[in-house]
Amino acid sequence: MLKGVEANVDFVDNFKPDIVVATGSKSILPPISGLKENIDLDNHKVSSIDKFMNHLDLYPDDTTNKEIVIVGGGAVGLDVAEYFANRGASPIIIEMMNQIGRDLDPVTKSQTKEMMEKHHVKQMTQTKLKEVHENYFIVEKENQEIKVPFDYGFVCLGMKAYNPLYLQLKDYYQDKNGDVLEIGDCKRARRIIEGTQEGRNSIHLLKQKELL
Repeated sequence: MLKGVEANVDFVDNFKPDIVVATGSKSILPPISGLKENIDLDNHKVSSIDKFMNHLDLYPDDTTNKEIVIVGGGAVGLDVAEYFANRGASPIIIEMMNQIGRDLDPVTKSQTKEMMEKHHVKQMTQTKLKEVHENYFIVEKENQEIKVPFDYGFVCLGMKAYNPLYLQLKDYYQDKNGDVLEIGDCKRARRIIEGTQEGRNSIHLLKQKELL
């Protein structure tokens, strides 16, 4: 395992591999006013899930009395809410749909409901993100704009496949009779249960090719 290394075609080819590509996914960043100008910058308070996961050391262990505001009430946004709830915060979740966690499986949905009730997580459903600023969001609910300040703000509006390396490797090895197997979220961003099933299928395929 190599960490902190950016892969490219030449780097990968040095290993003479039988290839599996799993480059994952990246956050979806819609064209919302101020979003790209304020997100994931040094010393800024607005983060995507990418920065959050890679820089957990930036956040204090005790977030009591900290205003944590999360835009997006899907699985990713709820993970962020639980992280800070367990550290003393009472996060606010802003969701454009009429329900938080609508795509969760029944067991996870039940556990999530208990977590939100226990930690007094505030839910702002049917609320749309309009503007992103350094330390507050402007949202719209029932045709009214509301200013929502935060100490830490997170934009969790979904994930999209990230696969430029797969496309480059596929072209490179096409004339070399090499196998390039695209797996995981770089193929399509999805839930853990679907990724687990695909992982099982990938192992079966690699065994068929006598690579395992």
